[in-house]
Amino acid sequence: MLSTARLVCLLSLAIVLPDTPPSWAGEICAGGSVTATHRLEAALPLPAGTVRPVVTLSRLQVDEPQVTVVLDGVILPAKAAEATHAAYDKTMAGRIGAAVAFVASAEEPDRHGRRHGVVQFESGDGLGEQILAAGAGLADVSFTPCATLFLAAEARARAEKRGIWRQSRIWTDLNAAATGLPDFVLGRGKVASIGRSGRTTYINFGGNYRTDATVRLRETMTSALVAAGRPPESLSGRVVEVRGWADQRNGLDMELDSPLALQLPDEASDLKTD
Repeated sequence: MLSTARLVCLLSLAIVLPDTPPSWAGEICAGGSVTATHRLEAALPLPAGTVRPVVTLSRLQVDEPQVTVVLDGVILPAKAAEATHAAYDKTMAGRIGAAVAFVASAEEPDRHGRRHGVVQFESGDGLGEQILAAGAGLADVSFTPCATLFLAAEARARAEKRGIWRQSRIWTDLNAAATGLPDFVLGRGKVASIGRSGRTTYINFGGNYRTDATVRLRETMTSALVAAGRPPESLSGRVVEVRGWADQRNGLDMELDSPLALQLPDEASDLKTD
């Protein structure tokens, strides 16, 4: 029987990707063997900055041009660039040439002509999962079909101090002045207060909104957190971990788009690395 998390992944893909063959589409996030459609030809070199992994695929037994694919649900952070590159290069080195299945998350290419989606090996292991489990990146939970699965892969790397998790600099201190924004942020800090204006709830990490970090929740996110047993009011005075794209607007400014983007760290914090 499928677990709840895997069932959610299966149903989400069935909704998001209607043009995908139903016989195996759900298995991309639900686990299990898949039928290969492509061959993994190369991993594109990582440019400077925070990026998503990009690979090239060729169709099996079909004479078609190679397709460039941006892997959904995985972020390679600039904040730990050396460790990111080392873990990513090592992960990809042994996988080039493998037969894979590709499921697109959008019907049309982006403005650069690249497809976006998920790549899965015939055994059922996802390439995104393997990158995260190697400690090369962060799970982007805004890609909801595989969010739970990708967070679990990231958690394995964190527990075993692989790749980027060997160093504490991967975290952004939400109780300190922000630098290097905009960027994808994995932030930790003690909540100073909870505020509300109209339909927006604010998680404040200091007393001065002009300089201190703020995480914004729209009404739907607030309701989702309440349903998940984490009402915003219960967070005041607690240390929380949040992830997502952040801007510099006065202080650090982030809007959460998934309940999975906010976690309560264990007391035995994996922040104490290096």
